[in-house]
Amino acid sequence: MIQLPKKSFLIIRTIFLQITWFLFVYLFSEIYLHAVIFGNVSLFFPILLCIPAAFFAAFLCSRFSRKINLLIGGLITFAVCAFCVMELIYYGIFHTMLAPFSSLEMAGNAVDFRTVLFTFIKKNTGQLAIALLPCFVYPFLCFVKPFGHRLLKKRVRKGWAAAFCIYILGLICMLPFGNGLKTPLYTYFYSTQINYNIETLGLFTGISQDFVRMVLTRTTGFDTLFYKPIDNIKIIDRGEGPGEPNIVNYDFEKLISHIDNPKIQSIHEYVSNEDPTYKNDYTGMFKNYNLIFITAEGWWKYAVRKDLTPTLYSMLNEGFVFENYYTPLWYGSTIGGEFANLTGQIPKESGKFSMAVTGENRNNMQFTLSRMLQRKGYGIRAFHSYLYDFYIRHISHPNMGFEWYAAGNDWFEFETHENGDMLWPQSDLKLVSDSFDMYADDTPFYTNYMSFSGHANYDSTNEMSKRHWDLVKDLPYSDSAKAYLACNYELELAVEYLLQRLEEKGLLENTLFVIGPDHIPYGFPDMCSELAGEDLEDSLEWYHSSLVIWSASMQEPVNVSKYCSSIDVLPTVANLMGLEYDSRVLAGQDILSDAEQFVIFPDRSWITGRGTYTSSTGEFEPFGDMDDLFEDEESLNEYINNVSEIVENKIQLSADVVDNDYYAYLPGVLYLD
Repeated sequence: MIQLPKKSFLIIRTIFLQITWFLFVYLFSEIYLHAVIFGNVSLFFPILLCIPAAFFAAFLCSRFSRKINLLIGGLITFAVCAFCVMELIYYGIFHTMLAPFSSLEMAGNAVDFRTVLFTFIKKNTGQLAIALLPCFVYPFLCFVKPFGHRLLKKRVRKGWAAAFCIYILGLICMLPFGNGLKTPLYTYFYSTQINYNIETLGLFTGISQDFVRMVLTRTTGFDTLFYKPIDNIKIIDRGEGPGEPNIVNYDFEKLISHIDNPKIQSIHEYVSNEDPTYKNDYTGMFKNYNLIFITAEGWWKYAVRKDLTPTLYSMLNEGFVFENYYTPLWYGSTIGGEFANLTGQIPKESGKFSMAVTGENRNNMQFTLSRMLQRKGYGIRAFHSYLYDFYIRHISHPNMGFEWYAAGNDWFEFETHENGDMLWPQSDLKLVSDSFDMYADDTPFYTNYMSFSGHANYDSTNEMSKRHWDLVKDLPYSDSAKAYLACNYELELAVEYLLQRLEEKGLLENTLFVIGPDHIPYGFPDMCSELAGEDLEDSLEWYHSSLVIWSASMQEPVNVSKYCSSIDVLPTVANLMGLEYDSRVLAGQDILSDAEQFVIFPDRSWITGRGTYTSSTGEFEPFGDMDDLFEDEESLNEYINNVSEIVENKIQLSADVVDNDYYAYLPGVLYLD
């Protein structure tokens, strides 16, 4: 019998203990996160890619003296658990994962949601405590003597080499799955979708991808390891259209030949081959009208009731009546929803918010309503009743052409309690009454409001809810649902005020109203299901919302059954106002055109004229008989794959437009310096 030397036995025990511990820490966090958030344990690649990380951590904690090794081990254990807790909290509130490294510069904004944050933590203390279990166990492990034992440098290097080999093996294991859309290789190298990356490859691989992209973005300007040009796949037929296409006649061949940047060349080629939308019977219907555009905080279809909000109810039902309008919960929640409304593009999926990028980089924003209307001589102003530099709007909004007014830049004064603390949230009625006279005599005008009164929390701490509690106290709902309805009544009062003042000045008949939500009332799934009368949490119907496009000059409502979403608002309004724009460069499309209906969700679910595809389950629910829509299962799968590729292209196009300042490479037909 071979007897190992005592020292060799100690080394083996040390390596075994440390690898076992860090495997436990990583795998515990991965399995727990997947079970809580994704409701599944599809963990092949998350587990496989955890192994090299565990090896690396184990040998790192063998490199120094035992005290330092134990300290490093404790820090790694805490960091792993902290990332898990952070994602549980962020997803619980915003229903999306957090890209922590590329979002560092925006972290200060989280402080302003501390009420929502503390409420969530209080309600989910047990769930979060379980995620911290390894942190409670680790101090006891430190008393096990071999743990943290120092190893020779050559053994540490061999351990790290083993970790690297296991990592390469993990990548090799991805090869049999191919390199197409949603395959592990595609996800690893190209995908920026933090939710899907974490679900497919694991929490720590997703976070590592985010770290690498953050470094590459800051050092090279590229946000992916490799660049994958967008494709031109034509499945959704838009037809020839009854009128002229909404395009600008760019000479793309000339533009491509005069630029060496492969990304810009790729976008030029993609855009030039895209089908445009066409002018239609509604083109120019509101030409030269004033425009009031309200992005309504947390607004939802069930916030509008004939008995409680008669003004908003009338506008929804007497203008363009969008029966199937959806507001996806974009990355960044409010700032993501506002970006979709104002640009017709899909917000980036992780890292620094798209709106912030356009401001900080001083992007050319020629295809926004503000720039297009500014060229036509409109007065362009934007108002908000919260901090002027929140989400760095003090940079992004002026870059879009707005005169920017908010609290903190010598305009709006917060309503406060007697002790000086500001009311949360602030009043939309106060916002519009304080601002109306600033633009009403400067016609034509485009006034943009970012509302605030509908903000969470929906409980007794919400000042707008308390203000209107008597209106809802007898409704047959929970206190949370009643608080939600009550705080949204302030938006009703704000719109009612605007209509009254516009009529007094003789401007009402010549003013177009657009009111669209920024996002659903996230973080309150039980309340939403209660108001809807059905369980919505795992359903795309949660995002079924309301859009107002209305003018007092309309003689009768226009019913629109087409499925549409927030990225479609800009091109629709631009066409209604007779503005010159290029429909091929936008992710959204004119809802009133003959273009095929198309709704995109951040998780790559989608709705077209043929049905609804839910990416998490891979299920397609047809509108009608499946046999009438598809010849066989093969044609169905081909349709799903190709529409999914179009979705991927549009998401990538939107990100590339922002990251590469694409509009600056198009002749400035509409842009004002």
